[in-house]
Amino acid sequence: MREHKHVEAFNLMKYLSDDGTEEEIIWNSRDGVTPFVVSLRSGKSATHVDWVRDVYSPDFDPPVGSRVFVDLTLEAARRYAEKRTEQYWRTNAFGCRQMYKTKDQMVDALVTETLDRPGAPNLIEVTEEWKMSR
Repeated sequence: MREHKHVEAFNLMKYLSDDGTEEEIIWNSRDGVTPFVVSLRSGKSATHVDWVRDVYSPDFDPPVGSRVFVDLTLEAARRYAEKRTEQYWRTNAFGCRQMYKTKDQMVDALVTETLDRPGAPNLIEVTEEWKMSR
């Protein structure tokens, strides 16, 4: 009997592009939530489909080059926050220049907001180094 906090824990999940032309199987390597929508390598948006066909596979050995969900680290959260800040600051999206005095202040706020959600996922590409570190 499997006992996890999240139904998608250690599942192989199918993501299908919105136009139906691309699919990707992504493994959730932990007992954590996963997004309903991801960006495929092509840049297309893809939605988690066929949930009832997800395959529970806690011992899955993902091949190099495949993608997996891992826990978001502080370093990854900071990279994403810096990228979003650059995009938003340029156009003052969401009135960010009025909400934050500096870009650094916005980055720090976005990192804190992201990491305040326990189990936030990060989609990574499997490398030999990643496999060796597990």
